[in-house]
Amino acid sequence: MEDPDLFEFRALLYRTSHAQRQLMHPFMASIGLGTGQPRLLSYLEENGPSSPRGLAEYYELDPAGVSRMLDALSKKGLVAIAPAADDRRSKVVSLTAEGKRVSQSWSAACREEAAAMLEGFTPEERAAFADYLVRAHANLRAYGRQLAGEEPRPATERLDPMPAGEEPRPATERLAPMPAGEESRPASALSQPSAPEEASHA
Repeated sequence: MEDPDLFEFRALLYRTSHAQRQLMHPFMASIGLGTGQPRLLSYLEENGPSSPRGLAEYYELDPAGVSRMLDALSKKGLVAIAPAADDRRSKVVSLTAEGKRVSQSWSAACREEAAAMLEGFTPEERAAFADYLVRAHANLRAYGRQLAGEEPRPATERLDPMPAGEEPRPATERLAPMPAGEESRPASALSQPSAPEEASHA
């Protein structure tokens, strides 16, 4: 295969991302989530309570849009939003028990989707692929700052704000095998979603 030209690189990334969306969106809807909401639950499950601004900064999203998504998740009973203990004007968002259950169901489906995407890749190829994506993202961020006339940041600077007290994680960590005990799940988490409870969360 010849090296693709620069436009073809972008087309390849788009087609891969589009295939991911087509695969995951039906499952996302089946567990009662809308676009953008799963990532917020995943962050809260992994890192614990956060401020809405912290979530917006981590995912590089519009704070107002994040607030609307959190309000929707709160109405579904998946997150709890409360005043911060040290500043009543600020808010802290945390997962409810139902939110944790839904988030874990989503995480299992994401692992299944990633395993399918990386089928046939050697461990070395997986590590290289993750590294290429990290570097591509860094280049795009740097180019965006250049276009905006901002001061350049060191090439080694972390792309996303790191939550307080969290240690850096290897780029390939999210590509790791399923946790022990995951084999006891149904053959396909995607084809057998964990349906949301019908209580007063609608």
